[in-house]
Amino acid sequence: MNNHSDVVIIGGGINGASIAYHLARGGAAVTLLDKSFIAGGPTGHSSAIVRQHYSNPVTARMALKSLHVWQNFQDLVGSEAGFTKTGFLIGVRPEDVAGLKANIAMQQSLGISTSFVTPEEMREIEPQLDPSGLGGGAYEPGGGYCDASASANGFANAARQLGARIRTGITATGFEVEGGKAVGVLTDQGLVPAGKVIVAAGPWSPVLLAEIGVKIPVIAARVKVTLYRRPADFDRHSVWADFISQVYLRPETGNLMLVGSISPKEAGDQVKDPDNFNERVDMATLVDFAERAALRYPAMERSQVASSYASLYDITPDWHPIMDAVPGFENVYVCAGGSGHGFKLAPAAGEMMASLVINGKQPDDDINLFSLDRFEKGKPVRGQYEYSIIG
Repeated sequence: MNNHSDVVIIGGGINGASIAYHLARGGAAVTLLDKSFIAGGPTGHSSAIVRQHYSNPVTARMALKSLHVWQNFQDLVGSEAGFTKTGFLIGVRPEDVAGLKANIAMQQSLGISTSFVTPEEMREIEPQLDPSGLGGGAYEPGGGYCDASASANGFANAARQLGARIRTGITATGFEVEGGKAVGVLTDQGLVPAGKVIVAAGPWSPVLLAEIGVKIPVIAARVKVTLYRRPADFDRHSVWADFISQVYLRPETGNLMLVGSISPKEAGDQVKDPDNFNERVDMATLVDFAERAALRYPAMERSQVASSYASLYDITPDWHPIMDAVPGFENVYVCAGGSGHGFKLAPAAGEMMASLVINGKQPDDDINLFSLDRFEKGKPVRGQYEYSIIG
């Protein structure tokens, strides 16, 4: 049996699985490695929200393309991603309305179905919503959320059917390097030969790349998610993002509401070891998130705590991913630093990374926005909302 692969991907999260699928679909011999199981890291804990509201054309185009995949996952990939259409609403402060309308116009020019809504119109869409203090918002009727684990496994299984080898329970520890090339990935089960290597290991990516002397500006940060049981008379709501209270909310199976933060302050709770961090959520956070949810949905004052957990984001200085070739090596690539956007953009990111690896970098490619050297060149990706991770 020939164990050599055209491409070895390290990381079985949503991005690694999407890359594996798109490479295999393009005819490459692919091996995907993961230390635990597919979606066994942060992907499995992702809120998996699907929205298109971004403030630069590249990420907005990626979100639009990805939405099409999430909506048609069965037809395109061959399994269910658990996409649930709820609509997506975002509310902003009065002083942010002009910027919001400019973003909406840009998104509409790309073909995104979105519109500006007044606070009164928000109440028509969401009768349970209290829009007090908001200047307006944006509404995407096609937004919603997916099952993150099912989505990653769907990509991985489709890649396997196309000939990819999916190896779980195998830990990558470094690289075999010859003449400025990585000729294989070192693992706890021996060498995995490779023509090219993609590091898509989320918060573990900086650790792995450090093994070949490459530093990437990605930190691991602890992020918290809480779930509350909605009262019986509160049966539905959209996915909601709030620029005043800095939280996002989405429905969850079992009449639950899932709540998380959209504040850049999330990057402050840095984790040195992604394999060893506090996964519990303290009482102060449970109370705080409940109060912020009830600010917009007063019915949640009668909610009950259902569960909670902490997971990890891999965050770059500008809260946008790195998708690039690694300098100093002609055949090593990185897709990391999703910064909380990784899931929703993964279908497009996988296609873009596959093209980069197969065809090389082209001057007009959208992927150039996410180059590794943008930070040292002083050209970070700038979003409209500097006070939020919405992008």
